[in-house]
Amino acid sequence: MKKISILGLCLVAGLTMSAQKSLLKEVENTVKSGNFDYAAISDKISQITTNPETKDDVKAWLVAGQAAFANYDALFLKVQMGQDVDKKLMGQSMLDGYNYMVKALPLDTVVDDKGKIKTKESKKIVKTIADNYSHFNNAGIFLWEVEDYKGAYNAWDIYVNLPNDPRMGKTGLKADNDSIVSQIVFNQALAAWQTDELDKALVAFDKAYKMGYNKKNLFDYAISVATQARKNNEALKYANLAYPIYGKENPVYLQVIVNDFLEKKEYVKAREMLTGLLASEPNNAEYYDLIGVLYENEGKTDEALGSYKKSVELNGKSAVAKFHLGNLLYNKAYAIDNEASNKSQAEYDKIRKEQTEPLLREAATQLEDAYNLDEQNMGDALKHLKNIYYILGDEENLKRVELM
Repeated sequence: MKKISILGLCLVAGLTMSAQKSLLKEVENTVKSGNFDYAAISDKISQITTNPETKDDVKAWLVAGQAAFANYDALFLKVQMGQDVDKKLMGQSMLDGYNYMVKALPLDTVVDDKGKIKTKESKKIVKTIADNYSHFNNAGIFLWEVEDYKGAYNAWDIYVNLPNDPRMGKTGLKADNDSIVSQIVFNQALAAWQTDELDKALVAFDKAYKMGYNKKNLFDYAISVATQARKNNEALKYANLAYPIYGKENPVYLQVIVNDFLEKKEYVKAREMLTGLLASEPNNAEYYDLIGVLYENEGKTDEALGSYKKSVELNGKSAVAKFHLGNLLYNKAYAIDNEASNKSQAEYDKIRKEQTEPLLREAATQLEDAYNLDEQNMGDALKHLKNIYYILGDEENLKRVELM
């Protein structure tokens, strides 16, 4: 009985292996026919690429890759005809096709009668990948459109790096020109940013810039990503690169540069730079505002106040300058009130009426303007306003700002 049972088990195993080989052949013939439903054979592809009998067979991965690429081609044709398709499936089919083919390459070994190792399918595999070169860019676009940012990044990564892959050497594959590829690398950076892979995004921004992509949006986004990643040196690098080209279009570059001086407490250097800039642009409100920030950080309140007032005078629509002015007036009023608290009640009341309250009302005017100009980024202005109207006993305005 035991011998019969063991023989039976061996027969079952043999039949299973034979079934897997048959399944591989079935899938191969189906794909060759060019008439198949990718979703319908996906389970069979999964079986032939995972079953121990066929998972190390180059044919299994080659057929799987051919099926995936063929599915992409079919869907792409529908897109060209104006039909709606599953863009995520289409993009993923390109990625699957590539991954299957790459998996097939190291499995493609044939030992001849003399013991030499040769390849049988590699030429076909490499040519198939190379023939799809431009479609990896398309796949990235389709995946971006459906918000599969990781998939988009991977598709573009293949597109960018494939021409330099030594395995493609004999295909004659040539990369698109740098102006096109640098744009794609920039897109990669944005895709990585969307998935919070900030380091990858910064690497891609660097690569795009070195390839010649120097549009304003690269510097803006790179500074944002570097700031989010708390890599101030990276933000400073891009600010210094951008400022000579786009400095007049975006004050952020100069702000980043000045903030670096502030962190290093190099106030004199920063002020000398800004003063030099004022020589050619004497009516630049942004420069006066930044000089005020430098003075304030040095504790030179009167000088800072004068710079802020000049900035607001030149540009009454600057929420930042108005906030800086209002904030300084608020702090000055608080300091005066704090110092006066040690005096007699009569002296205190006199100082409050003649100095503290006028400063607070002036501060409120500037802070109200700042908040109205930029509600989204002026939450601190609103906090100060509540304190000011509470201190002044101005219930009407206090209730109003509490509802803002």
